[in-house]
Amino acid sequence: MSAVRAERTLGKTGFTVSRLGLGTAEIGFAYGLGAPELPSEDDAIKLLRTAVELGVTFFDTANYYGLAEERLGKSGILKDSRVVVCTKCAKFLEDGDVIAPAEMEKKIFEQVERSLQKLRIETLPLLLLHGPSAEQLREGVLTEVISKLKEEGKIRYWGVSTRGEEAPLAAIECGADAVQVAFSIADRRMAARVFPTAREHGVGVVNRSVYLNGAFAGRAPNLPPTLARLRNAVVRAKEIADRGGLTLPELALRFTLSEPAIAVSLVGTASAEHLREARHAIERGPLAPDIVSALRPLAIDDPNEVDPARWN
Repeated sequence: MSAVRAERTLGKTGFTVSRLGLGTAEIGFAYGLGAPELPSEDDAIKLLRTAVELGVTFFDTANYYGLAEERLGKSGILKDSRVVVCTKCAKFLEDGDVIAPAEMEKKIFEQVERSLQKLRIETLPLLLLHGPSAEQLREGVLTEVISKLKEEGKIRYWGVSTRGEEAPLAAIECGADAVQVAFSIADRRMAARVFPTAREHGVGVVNRSVYLNGAFAGRAPNLPPTLARLRNAVVRAKEIADRGGLTLPELALRFTLSEPAIAVSLVGTASAEHLREARHAIERGPLAPDIVSALRPLAIDDPNEVDPARWN
């Protein structure tokens, strides 16, 4: 099998990563629109190994993705020097839990240690804090914890996985090595300020929500009825895809290749067939300029429409 040809350097981490990354939520717990089934351990491990065979070298996970970290560790793919795994911790930050600095440090260290054990590695290549606010980042407690994790050899690089613009901008200001943000046909809020700032500071960008929780991958019928604008955007995107002889998922994935700040775009799937289709889409490269122009009017600036965490 041929490998994913396109690679990028993930900012100042220096990691060379495939443009296509695998998000592992779907192999850890039932995730996404509709009623997805959790794959068996054997099927999940087979998928992970197939991903590496296809040239995928970036894997995104989290300590709250159910069985995902454990299955990554069991697969053995993290022994491959080409593979970069990124995990996330401290979801209590996004949840809004009020925690004293000492307890916060204790929790983060415990979570990192558990991730290391499950992943069966000694050092995390990249650790992302989940959902800290701009204020929390600027207070300095979190960056002090990160410094201690680095000093103890627990992590090499750090960043944040956040929503909105202010938190990733604050993370860049505080010296983050990478940011994980959402960018898609319908959600282009990061393009105005976050992407230019990240490029200016050499910060790697990991892109999630390419398919917007499956809306641009065939699961739009499962969207809540309140998301009328998003439903319409999917319908219009499908029309554009059909005219161009593309599938809707291919259109959505290749659209992200047109944004130069993005180093890796994550695809979450438990299907080897879908992963192969994504690999093929990546190899075809960015969309033609006229198709990108046709998609621009589909952008939605309302977070309630494009942030799955706000869907009812």
